[in-house]
Amino acid sequence: MTGIVKKIDAQGFGIIDGADGSKVPFIPSDVKNRHVLEPGQKVIFSVRRVKDQAFAENVIVMAERHNW
Repeated sequence: MTGIVKKIDAQGFGIIDGADGSKVPFIPSDVKNRHVLEPGQKVIFSVRRVKDQAFAENVIVMAERHNW
C-alpha cells in the first residue's frame, strides 16, 4: 500500500494517510529505511490487523525521482 505521512510525534509514532483514504497508525519499529519520518513523505507499507484495527508495518520511504 502507498500513502503519505500525515503526522508524527516526538517519539516517532504517527499516522499515514493511505492512498485508499484510510488513516493507518505506525510505530517507530515498523519504519525500515529511516529512523525518523517527516510529515509529507511518501511511503510504501504493508498492513497488519490486530483486533480489526489496521496498523502499518514495513514502512519504507519512497525514493524521490529526479528528472535530470
